[in-house]
Amino acid sequence: MKKFIFLLFAIAVTVPSLQSQEYSLQTQETNPLELEFQRLAVRRFIFSNNINLSEFVPSEIVAFESMHPAFTVSENDKPTNDTTFRPQLKDGKLILDVSSGKSNACFYVGAVNPYATYDLDIESIQTGETETLEIGIDIARYGLRDRVQIIAKSGKENGFFLRVVQNVQIIKEQQFTKTLPECPFKLRVQLYGRTLGVFTEKNGATIYHGHLDETVSGGYHFGNVLDFRNMEVNKTCSFNIVSNLQGTTVIGGARSYLSAGMGQADIRVVSYEDLTPYMDDGRLWFTFSCRGIGIRQPSQGVMSVNPSVFDVRFEGMIAFDFGDGLLRNSVGAHLFYDRNAKEWRAYSCDFGGSKNREGRSESNLFAARSTKDPRRGYSVMKAKLIATDRLPAQTEDPCIFYDKDAKKWRLLVCAFTNTITANMFESDTWDGKFTQIVPPIGRNSTGTVIQKIGAAYYCLMGGAGENLRVHSYPDLKFLGFLNLDLQPHCPKPAGRIWAQVVPLPEGYPYRYVLLTMDRPNFTGIKGPTWSYGALYFYGANPKVNF
Repeated sequence: MKKFIFLLFAIAVTVPSLQSQEYSLQTQETNPLELEFQRLAVRRFIFSNNINLSEFVPSEIVAFESMHPAFTVSENDKPTNDTTFRPQLKDGKLILDVSSGKSNACFYVGAVNPYATYDLDIESIQTGETETLEIGIDIARYGLRDRVQIIAKSGKENGFFLRVVQNVQIIKEQQFTKTLPECPFKLRVQLYGRTLGVFTEKNGATIYHGHLDETVSGGYHFGNVLDFRNMEVNKTCSFNIVSNLQGTTVIGGARSYLSAGMGQADIRVVSYEDLTPYMDDGRLWFTFSCRGIGIRQPSQGVMSVNPSVFDVRFEGMIAFDFGDGLLRNSVGAHLFYDRNAKEWRAYSCDFGGSKNREGRSESNLFAARSTKDPRRGYSVMKAKLIATDRLPAQTEDPCIFYDKDAKKWRLLVCAFTNTITANMFESDTWDGKFTQIVPPIGRNSTGTVIQKIGAAYYCLMGGAGENLRVHSYPDLKFLGFLNLDLQPHCPKPAGRIWAQVVPLPEGYPYRYVLLTMDRPNFTGIKGPTWSYGALYFYGANPKVNF
């Protein structure tokens, strides 16, 4: 019996963990410049691959008044039921007209998430020429005294309108279009915390109609009325369907969901503290930006993929809590699991502003942590700004890991100097203070990545007018360009994109995959609004001498 126990103990201490066993073959010398990456697949998700939050399904409603109560204006911020509303359900649709109640209707669909997307299925609209029918999406505080609405008007007045109501008074009405699409169509609102974008979908195609931009001269946001990033505000708000009942509207449904947006960008593999890729059930995990319109609109997404088949799944969204009561939507995060600390950690840059400052603050580099696995669903990570030595005022695209040989945490980041350029920092602790060890290299650099390829670490990045570059670690000397058969912007150079190369265990068709993106703005959007891009997937194997 003792021999048997000793044998089990010997097996336990000599067999490596599954994770180390999977990557044990990534120790031979491999020159990343000799890898020949073949493009395998490309896909851009346009408000697809979503995660459901709430839904209004007329064909599956039994007790309308209980499931989707109607509201009326009250004297305080408490929900007050409208007992005059009489819903009409027919053939799996909701019919709204004058017989539905008094002069207007407003009923509940779900709660409000500051970075969700909201859809309303408009099957048909009928109204007289002397009337103006209104039907739309209402995101309001309980009591309906403060509201943000996107309204479709038909009849005497036509088009899509933003309406902001404060203390029951309309303080802003802005017209986005002068016509409506032919029914049926989906009215879509992508919420950006305190601004939004307006779209429609018809026959599977999404059309952009307008957005609010707080960053331009004369720009506007409704945060002084309803800032949905504010956790105290958000818990007293609801997503509603609203109509003035001046005609007949047939509604097919409504819903809210977390979305990969109109484009996906800033792709970084989820890793352990030593940059070993985090694999779960045979899937790689990546953080990415769920794109909206503008610099402060994207949200931090998480996706997974089986690297043998490219079955991309949008898995979750992360917001960041700096302790000021607001949930921020910063992006470009490096998410990793520290096995020693037994917690999830992230590094990102403060695009959304912290400590109630709405521009980029200080270095805008921050660290975040969570004991909950933030890869799935909707997660909030506690965040704080990071102190550094000689770091410029603005940074992007941080990549961090623990270098066990140097016994230091190493941080690669893009910093704004005369151009956006790569720097290397180090610290004794994961959350700083960081000291610069390699000054800005002077060459335009974006999407900075550190990755172990074969037996050595390399620094990978994009840059203006160039293909994806390889630099030495840690001194950032330029070594050459990655070899891709079809660049993301072919026949032009790849440009300012990310070079996320990931090693794979034995048994996959490729020992290295590369996931990156392109940068074309969404159709109809003009200017540098950062509404890109598509996902590009590549595979490569080391050369074998037969």
